[in-house]
Amino acid sequence: MSLLTRTLRQQLKPSPLTRSTFSISRTTGKRTMASAPETEKFEWLVIMPDQPGKLAKRMEVRPSHFAGLKPKMDSGFWKMGGALLEEVPKEGEQMKMLGSAMVASASSKEELLEILKNDIYAKSEVWDLDKVQVYPFKCAFRIPHP
Repeated sequence: MSLLTRTLRQQLKPSPLTRSTFSISRTTGKRTMASAPETEKFEWLVIMPDQPGKLAKRMEVRPSHFAGLKPKMDSGFWKMGGALLEEVPKEGEQMKMLGSAMVASASSKEELLEILKNDIYAKSEVWDLDKVQVYPFKCAFRIPHP
C-alpha cells in the first residue's frame, strides 16, 4: 500500500458517530460513500379503545376506515387488525365493539401514532386517543387466516 493511500485512509476514516461508510478505490485513490441503511422497522401491537357511546359513529364511518387502511395494508405497514368486542357475538345480534387492535410494522412509535391520528376513527372521535396503548411486539408465530 502506498504512502498516499495510507494517508488518505487515515484522513478519511469515519468517526463512530458517522452513519455512512467510506472506501477508497485502489485504482483512482478517490473516496466513495455508501448510502445510509434504511431505517429498521419493528412490529407494534396497538390497542385503541373507543370513546363511550361511539358505536353508531363507528358503524357510520367504518367503510371509510377500511378504505383508508388499504394503502397501508398493501405497503405492509398494517399486518393485521380487527375490532375488540365486549363479548362473543350472539346469533342475529350486532357485535358490541369496544375498540380496535392492530399490529403494525413501523420505524418508530411516533411514526405509528402519526398514522393513527390521521385515521377516520381518530378524526371522528371514535377512538379515545388518550387511552391508546402501543407495545413493541415480537411475533412468535403467524398462521394464515383460512
